[in-house]
Amino acid sequence: MNLLRIWIANHYAVPPNLGGITRHYELAREWVEEEGAEVTLWLSSFNHSRRTFVTDKDKQEIEKVPGLRLRWLWSFPHARNDARRVINMVSFAALFFLKGLFQGRPDVLIASSPHLLTGFSGWLLSKLKRCPFVFEVRDLWPDTLIKMDGLKNPWVIKALTWMESFLYRKADKIVVLTEYQRKFVQQKGIDPEKISLIPNGIVVGSWEPDPSLKSEYRRLMGVPEDHYVALYAGAHGPANALEYVVKAGEHLPDDMSIVLIGDGPEKAKLRRIVEEKGLTNVRLLDPVPKGEVYNYIQAADAGIISLADNEIFRGARPNKLFDYMFVGKPIITTVDGEVREIVEENQVGIFSGAENPEGFARAMIQLRDTSREELDAIAQRGRNYIDRAGDRKKLAHQLYDELTWVEKKAEVEAQ
Repeated sequence: MNLLRIWIANHYAVPPNLGGITRHYELAREWVEEEGAEVTLWLSSFNHSRRTFVTDKDKQEIEKVPGLRLRWLWSFPHARNDARRVINMVSFAALFFLKGLFQGRPDVLIASSPHLLTGFSGWLLSKLKRCPFVFEVRDLWPDTLIKMDGLKNPWVIKALTWMESFLYRKADKIVVLTEYQRKFVQQKGIDPEKISLIPNGIVVGSWEPDPSLKSEYRRLMGVPEDHYVALYAGAHGPANALEYVVKAGEHLPDDMSIVLIGDGPEKAKLRRIVEEKGLTNVRLLDPVPKGEVYNYIQAADAGIISLADNEIFRGARPNKLFDYMFVGKPIITTVDGEVREIVEENQVGIFSGAENPEGFARAMIQLRDTSREELDAIAQRGRNYIDRAGDRKKLAHQLYDELTWVEKKAEVEAQ
């Protein structure tokens, strides 16, 4: 068996004990433990979710996994999506390239977006290291910036569009997370055989339900035992459109609550809405480690998926979709497109309408009035979907096979 030395670079990757994107840590761990690979994960010491630097204590709490090396890179701190965030991106990409120059040669190098600068640094290093380059598309730049953030500078748009096209063309393999992304990249003139769909997923077995914890986590959420609770766990940014979820609190009966866990640039605004409207049935909690999130989800009655009403999110398939189904909770989604299709086709929840507080409240009430038998069936259908399309162990093996094929193909072409 050809055991690979793999580099993964993702500016926003984190281990499970920190809030954020654990996808790459979990893939890396699977490759090390089940495939015998050696993996180096390049990640930022400035945690994007918490807007603080990862401490030595945080690092000491990470379980040591033989064969998996974490390479922490400094990146410029920022609190908002302003010029300092741009510097944050540039600093990470630059340090990845510079430090990567003085490390041994990997067999395969994976760079993940957003943003494109990490991808470009990854491509440069792959050329110098003479190894295949895999570009993972987690976010469609610059389309997201244009359609969501209102990017208008024609020079910046032109530069990012060029870089996007360049990376698609130069990559030996492109990994996408959704069907929408696959079609988007293919429409750019890229060979479909070069594109692989490896969605987000769950490490099955990483958490076991414990009903006895429900009361404790209800207390931590600050909600009464007898309330019907819908919970959101994730980023609090402009893209998440959580103000409409918060405003749904105005339309709920007294025995229903909404809980939001996480952080981001919109959190202060959400707090102001809660205070100004006197919403005692809406709770805003700080981020918690990934493993603990499942206990909060278990203590809730439904999971929330919320994104802005924007064309760019029609193809989203966020990780929380898998989190809620893994724990067995029905889903309320405000997102039309791919998420809605998955939720409705698998009969695991309700589309409440986009940016519609009253529609969201109606969806909560509808789920509250659902029979116990149907809720049990929803939970089972969710677990079935995870087994078919969201088991990270299976997805990791699938991607590893493709990385092995890419590496062997590069060897043949080099001869």
